[in-house]
Amino acid sequence: MRTLVIVSPDKSDIYFANQLAKALNVVGVVVENQTPEKDRSSLATKAIKYLSTPGQFFRKVLEVMDRRFIEPRQPYNDPANSLDFGEEERVLKVGEGVEILRTQGVNAINNPGYLAWIRDRRPDVIAVCGASILRADLLAIPKYGVLNLHGGLSQFYRGLFTTDWAIHNREPECVGATVHFVSEGVDDGDVVYQGRPHIEEGDHPNSLYEKVVRLGVQMMVRAVSDIEQSRCPRTKLESKGDLYLHNMFHVAAKRTTWRQIETGAITDYLTNQIERDQKVKGALINEFSTPKETS
Repeated sequence: MRTLVIVSPDKSDIYFANQLAKALNVVGVVVENQTPEKDRSSLATKAIKYLSTPGQFFRKVLEVMDRRFIEPRQPYNDPANSLDFGEEERVLKVGEGVEILRTQGVNAINNPGYLAWIRDRRPDVIAVCGASILRADLLAIPKYGVLNLHGGLSQFYRGLFTTDWAIHNREPECVGATVHFVSEGVDDGDVVYQGRPHIEEGDHPNSLYEKVVRLGVQMMVRAVSDIEQSRCPRTKLESKGDLYLHNMFHVAAKRTTWRQIETGAITDYLTNQIERDQKVKGALINEFSTPKETS
C-alpha cells in the first residue's frame, strides 16, 4: 500500500511522519509551510503606523510588556511541561529513496505544481496530520482516499487545539483522537477509528496531547493496514462537534486552559470518571483497541 504523508513542521507531526515511515510503505512526505510572512517594514514605519492610532499603540505596548514579563512565567512555558516525542520530533528520518517536499506559501499545497508532485508518487492512500484544508483535486489523487488524524473526538470538538479546548471547558472525558476520511469540510468525514488516552493525576494539556498523538499513530497505521486488507470500517459522522478555529485559541484562552488544571479539572474528572465517561463512550465510533486490550 503506497502511502504518502502530509504534515506540518510541528514536532508532533514530524513524529507522526517518522512513525508511519517505520510502519508503512511511505513513498513521499510533504511538509507544508504554515507560517505567514512577517511584516518586514522598518521599525520607524511600524512606529508611525501605531502612533497614528493611539488605542492600537497602547495595546501593542501592553502586548510587548506581557511577552517580556508575564508570558515567560506561564506553566506552558516551563520546560518540564513541554511536549516530548524524543529524537523523532526533530528531524525527518524516512528512509532511503523517500523524497521530501517542503511547500512554500501558506495553504499552497493545493497548487498545481504540488499536486503534480503528489501524483508522481502514485499514492494508494494519503495520511495527513496537521495539514491545511485539502481541496477536491488533491483528495481525488489516491485510489483509497485521504485519511486524517484529528486530535479530538469529532462529535464533540472539531478544528484546532481540541485537546486544549476540552480542558478549557473542563471536559477531560472528551480528550481523544479520530482517524477519518477527509472530505472538503473540517474534521467531518467518515470515521475509521476513535480512541481515548488514559488520563491520570498530573496530566496537563501537553501531556494529554502527546498521548493523543501516540494513540493516533497506532490508529492510523491500523487504518492503512485495514484498507490494504479490504476490511476498513467507515462510519458516517452523524453529529458534528463545535468548530474551533486557529485565532480562537489566543493567549487568554491558553492561560485559562492551564488554570483549569491548577483548579482541579483533572482531579474532578477522575473523582467521577465512570459517570463522566458514560456519555462519551456511548458516542464513540469504531472504538480503537490496542493489541494488549484485545488479547
